[in-house]
Amino acid sequence: MGAANASADLAHPALSERLREETRDSHEDLELRLDWRRRMATREGYLALLTRWWGFHRVFEPAVAARFGPAFAQPRGKLHLLERDLVHFGLTQDMIEALPRFTAGTGFHTRPGLLGALYVTEGSTLGGQVIAHHIRRSLGAEIASGGCAYYEGYGKRDTGAMWASFRAFLDRSGEEGPADTVIEGARSTFDALKLWLTAGLPQDSGPAGPSQH
Repeated sequence: MGAANASADLAHPALSERLREETRDSHEDLELRLDWRRRMATREGYLALLTRWWGFHRVFEPAVAARFGPAFAQPRGKLHLLERDLVHFGLTQDMIEALPRFTAGTGFHTRPGLLGALYVTEGSTLGGQVIAHHIRRSLGAEIASGGCAYYEGYGKRDTGAMWASFRAFLDRSGEEGPADTVIEGARSTFDALKLWLTAGLPQDSGPAGPSQH
């Protein structure tokens, strides 16, 4: 019986593993285009990227709460962290609310599509620890002390635990719909972020390095 179960597991990999393998090209394409090390080399470039992330999360997080409930959505929310960073840069709440907002596709209207999108955002939070370290080194203590909340995410102690918890939730979520629908939600989110986060930027980006966006 144990051997049969092991063979079944190999034949049907966990959804989180399928997502990692089947979205690898979309993920790498986003990183190449975003080129975050170069974008964050200046205060202006870093602020511009934060405003685009705010525009995404301002639309994404209410959709997650509506489909999965506040108890699931609130601990994973990043909007308040982005607003803390933007206020640090001198933006008022009225100025923040006037920022451009992401236009959600049809994937945000279904639980499987949103589950795929959550794979992208939770993975980004995991990689954000590397980016936060880079920001502290490149932009200095003043920004690092009060303008880095978004990339610090859940903090060093809790980020790994939150990612493990999400992966377990993901792998239990067969009832949310066909796995291919979740994977397509992740791929479409990577592709949409490639356009949204780089809007107005020049096309000649170089490699972004190995870490997450």
